[in-house]
Amino acid sequence: MKCYWKMNSINLVVALCLSWYGDILVTALDSDTKNIGEQDSLSMPLITDKGAPLVAMLDTKSINRKIKVYIQKLMRNTVQNYEKEQIQRMLKTFLEEKSTVEFFRNITLQEINDVLSEKGQDRLVDSVSIEGERKRDCGEIAKSNRKARSGVYTIFPDKRTSMRVSCNMDTVHDAWTIIQRKFEGTVNFQRTWKDYENGFGDPSGEYWIGNKHIHSLTSSGKCELKIDLTDLANTKKFAVYKTFLVGDAASKYKLTIGEYSGNAGDKMAYHNGMKFSTIDQDNDENKDQSWAKMYSAWWHNNCCLSGLNNSTLYWSPFKPQTLKRSVMMIRKLQ
Repeated sequence: MKCYWKMNSINLVVALCLSWYGDILVTALDSDTKNIGEQDSLSMPLITDKGAPLVAMLDTKSINRKIKVYIQKLMRNTVQNYEKEQIQRMLKTFLEEKSTVEFFRNITLQEINDVLSEKGQDRLVDSVSIEGERKRDCGEIAKSNRKARSGVYTIFPDKRTSMRVSCNMDTVHDAWTIIQRKFEGTVNFQRTWKDYENGFGDPSGEYWIGNKHIHSLTSSGKCELKIDLTDLANTKKFAVYKTFLVGDAASKYKLTIGEYSGNAGDKMAYHNGMKFSTIDQDNDENKDQSWAKMYSAWWHNNCCLSGLNNSTLYWSPFKPQTLKRSVMMIRKLQ
């Protein structure tokens, strides 16, 4: 097993594909390949019983077919002892590497899932075929695949740079791209400007998507922001802003927000027009203290009415330390 793991990633993926696509290969070969039973597929006499050489009589076409069958059988036997979970985890990792993504772009998601279904395997992540299509956000994914479910997908906010995000697909034929989620405190949100610019955390858990990505997503068209809040008593409230735009790095990721609706209270209008602040870049309007150091990174004004990246989520009028979960998500308006 140790030796097998030392194979390079491309060879291993080819081996896996050859094994899983075995039935397809055999079907293609059945029309011109005879059953060779349990004998060695490569064995054939080179001399007749009278001692005459058969080299001139060799059927190279037949030999090639037998070699293919032999290799297919060898690959299947090599892989079949690996557990399903190990194979899937390994394949998903390879799919995220640029060196192997190109290899799979010519294989459709339906073909892969059909083969896995025959083998009793689970479906691969639904974003396999979508990754090659360079969808800008979760909304584009939902519109191209109406069977897409909520989960983690790969998007290309600027049509060049790929990133993994969490998608909320609960809206019919549309979806929200989650840009922030905080609920258990396992991820440190008291971070530097660079961290907030590039993003951090795990899209399947707590994370901040990154200011440069929020800029790319919101500058490509009119965007709507939805904030879901849950307190310790499991009371849920929300705030929706039909205008949400974050500027570029030169503007210090300036916030433009408005057109509020919801039941959580409008606590973002006060921060409209503010630059983003972090513990190492204080861009708020208070000259005496840094609100980012007190309430973590945010678009702080001269005071703090909201701060969802704080260690204890803050959104007035919720009482301090009573909020346990926040989710910020955006979608493009038609």
